Amino acid sequence: MNENQVGVILEEVRDMFKTLAEGQRIIENRLGKVEEGQKALENGQKLLESDMKKVKSDLQIIKSFVIAADNSFNDYESRIKALEKKTANL
Repeated sequence: MNENQVGVILEEVRDMFKTLAEGQRIIENRLGKVEEGQKALENGQKLLESDMKKVKSDLQIIKSFVIAADNSFNDYESRIKALEKKTANL
């Protein structure tokens, strides 16, 4: 092998390393974007979890009001039925 052939081979190897380094930079950039997206998703998930806790708390309050209203309705219904019986017997 002469010096020209060795030089050509070394240049090809150097070009391959440049291509490899460029590919690695592209992958690192894409990975950085993926990591940013993942952080944004995690932040969104934390916000949703916080909002869900508030919704659950509000739902418990609403549920207690509905139960109280139902109990009042049942009480009024019983009283009306009792009054209807009394008036029917008159």
